[in-house]
Amino acid sequence: MSSKFVDVSGITPASQFPKCPPRHPFTEFCETDKLCIPHPNPNIRDVLEVCVNVVILSAKVICTPVGNKVVVEGKKQIKVTFAADDPCQSVHCAHFEIPFCSLILLGPIKDEVIQVCAAIEDISARCLDCRCLIVTSVIFICPVFEEAYNYCSSPHDDNANYRL
Repeated sequence: MSSKFVDVSGITPASQFPKCPPRHPFTEFCETDKLCIPHPNPNIRDVLEVCVNVVILSAKVICTPVGNKVVVEGKKQIKVTFAADDPCQSVHCAHFEIPFCSLILLGPIKDEVIQVCAAIEDISARCLDCRCLIVTSVIFICPVFEEAYNYCSSPHDDNANYRL
């Protein structure tokens, strides 16, 4: 079993990364997910590709003693393509959805949040054994305050953007 040459897809290109001016609020987080291939899929011989997509499901502003915060709920959609450890079966895919919740501290900003954008900065994958692998993803999230600024222009996927 190998994960030496895993292709990853889903990393946000620099041209589509949310444009955040200096002092713009944002959050980043890194999560490592242990994914086990469900039965009746065969064992993994080689992981061929891991694709990650982020979908923002909801966002709401809450007032706290330390200032306003945006609570962002979303999910990571992960697709794993692998070569089976069985010569009679070739390539298989497994799909996973992993929920997440994150906070963005707004501080003194009182402007209305109209959209929340997400971008994937990095993805890595490694096999643990013939049934499980770990996928690590680095995710960036920022709010948009004004309709005039399109911080989240992504012609490929609008799921990473959530309008309030």
